[in-house]
Amino acid sequence: MKKHSVVLAALLVSGCAELPVSGGTTSGPDAPAPASPAAAVPAAPPAARPGAAAEPVKVDPLISSTLLAALERKDDQRVDWSECNRSLPPVVCEIVKVGSPIGYALKNRYLNLGVPIAEGLARNEDPVFREQLVTLARWDSNPEVRSAALVAVAGFGDVSHLAIFREALVHLNAAVRFGAMEGLLMWGHPEMTLPLLAAASERDNEPILRVYAAAGLAKLADPRGLAKLRAGLDNPSWLVKAMAARYLGEYGASEDYFTLVSRIGREQDNDFVVAEYCVSALKLFGRKKKGGAP
Repeated sequence: MKKHSVVLAALLVSGCAELPVSGGTTSGPDAPAPASPAAAVPAAPPAARPGAAAEPVKVDPLISSTLLAALERKDDQRVDWSECNRSLPPVVCEIVKVGSPIGYALKNRYLNLGVPIAEGLARNEDPVFREQLVTLARWDSNPEVRSAALVAVAGFGDVSHLAIFREALVHLNAAVRFGAMEGLLMWGHPEMTLPLLAAASERDNEPILRVYAAAGLAKLADPRGLAKLRAGLDNPSWLVKAMAARYLGEYGASEDYFTLVSRIGREQDNDFVVAEYCVSALKLFGRKKKGGAP
C-alpha cells in the first residue's frame, strides 16, 4: 500500500492522474494538447526557425546569480508542513488538506525548493541555466524535483536529451518514471517517444504507470494504446480499471462508448470505477456510431 501511495502522490502532482495532453472539454485522438500541469513548469521558448539568426541571450546578472545560488542551497530549504500552523497562515493548511490538484501542487511547490527553481531555469535559454536544469533532471536526489525538471527539459524539444528520458524510465522511483513519461508526451518527437512508451506500457513494474504509458500511446494515435486501455478494464485492480476507463474517454473510439455503458451496471465493487465509466461514456457520447447498439 505504501508503494502505491508514492505513485498516487506523483499522479496527484500532475492533476489527479491527468495526462499532460488531455484537454478540457475537447477529447479524442484529434484533441489539441494543452500545457502540462505537472509541477506547474512551463515549456521553454521554442528554438529559432532554421536559417534565422539567433538572438543574443540577455539575462540579468542578479537573477542568474541569485537563482544559481539558491540552487546550491536547495537541500537546506524545506518547509515542515506537519507543523504548518506555526509558520504559515491556517488557511494554507486547510487548503492543502483538501487534496485538490492545486492544493497538492501548492504544497509540493513550497515543500521542495527545486520545483520553483526548475521553473526558473526553464524560462531562459542561457546555456548555464540549461546545463543546471539538465543536471537536476538527471541527478537530483529528490524524486519530485527530478520529475519537475524532466518536464521542463522536455519543453526545449532537444533531440539530444533522448538519453535523459531513457535513464529516467528505468529509475527505481516511480515518480521519476512518471515525470519521464509526462515529459516525453510534450517533447515533440513522437518517432522516438513511441518506442519508449510502448516499452513502458509492457514492462513498468507499476500497473498504473503502464496504463499511463498506454494512454500516451493512444494520444499519439498508436493503436496499441487503445488496445491496452481496453484490456485494462478487466484488470483486478480497481485503480487500473478506473484509469483505463478515464483515458478511454479521452482518446477512445466511438465503439468504446457502448463498452463503457455496458459495464456500468455490472460493476459492483467500486463506485470510483462506476464514476469513471459514466464520465468517459459522456465524453464519447457525441462520437458513438449512429444506429449502433443501445
